[in-house]
Amino acid sequence: MELEDFIKNYLGQNSLIDHSMLIKDLSLNLFHKLKVFFPELKKYDNKEDLKLLEYGALLHDVGVPFEKKMDKSHHKIGRDLILKNKILGLDETSNLIAANIVRYHRRALPDLKHKYYKMLNNKDRRKVDIFSSIVRLTDALDYNHFNMVDDFELKYDESSRILTIILSINIMLNIGFKELLDKKKELLEKTLDIKVLFN
Repeated sequence: MELEDFIKNYLGQNSLIDHSMLIKDLSLNLFHKLKVFFPELKKYDNKEDLKLLEYGALLHDVGVPFEKKMDKSHHKIGRDLILKNKILGLDETSNLIAANIVRYHRRALPDLKHKYYKMLNNKDRRKVDIFSSIVRLTDALDYNHFNMVDDFELKYDESSRILTIILSINIMLNIGFKELLDKKKELLEKTLDIKVLFN
């Protein structure tokens, strides 16, 4: 299925499309800012890998419209939609990576006990870890779909391995926002072996 058809068929609501486009932009932005401090990420700075991050971010909420009807969480529905329909232009492994990024944008962290994660080799699991940790965090930045965060800056203290994300809004003014960010940063912290703070 063409990427555009995924968006049209499964993200038909304008608010979902706007949110998904913002998460795509924020995710690519975060990736490029992170690679300045984490040289390992530079090997993913290529057209094929960045397409996986972009597609995972764009499609992270494709399962939302089916959540009530299927009585299943939308991150798993989204994974299954991608695995069933396949994104045109991606090979089998790339579709599996994109599906896993969607799967891990919320709730459980990647785990070898999970069937579709286990199907990937170590190199591709690492891509899932990195890209889903980015989508997970940027999704939290637009948790209410109000487009409150459109940019941010990063500061990194290498000696203490503390990454500070400086937001363009005061998170303390938004009830529940800080708690959500603290929860959603866990995968990025684990993946890059760092501590993440917000300012």
